[in-house]
Amino acid sequence: MVSTYAQIQFSDSDVVNPMDFIPEGEFNSYNTRPFLLHDHGFPVAVVFASCLQDALDEAADADKLNRYLVSEEDLKDYPNEEEGLTFLGNAGEPFDIESLSVLELPNPRFSFCALMEAHHVEEVQISVLKDVMERRKQEG
Repeated sequence: MVSTYAQIQFSDSDVVNPMDFIPEGEFNSYNTRPFLLHDHGFPVAVVFASCLQDALDEAADADKLNRYLVSEEDLKDYPNEEEGLTFLGNAGEPFDIESLSVLELPNPRFSFCALMEAHHVEEVQISVLKDVMERRKQEG
């Protein structure tokens, strides 16, 4: 499935921790909410977390921020070891996330009907795709 928010399109594969989703209206003692991490409108990750720091750490641990990881060799390019760097994840590795932007997404309510509709649409799309493939096979 694909969704769009603020003209940024992201998919289920961008979601780091889907099991941490807590629908609006449900008990949410840690105020867990979705954060959309993106680079100039291109999605990097969607993370459910109680704060931005936790979202960044989760994304780093899930290897979603690897393009921002600063290697030991590249560390020498930073005049002050900590200037311009953010240390993230369980390993506390250095990342240069200057170009990374964040949107806090609304936390939707749970809707079984919306999930069923999405499932139905996906089944129809697969069926149509199979028909097209079969026709091409017969023609070719």
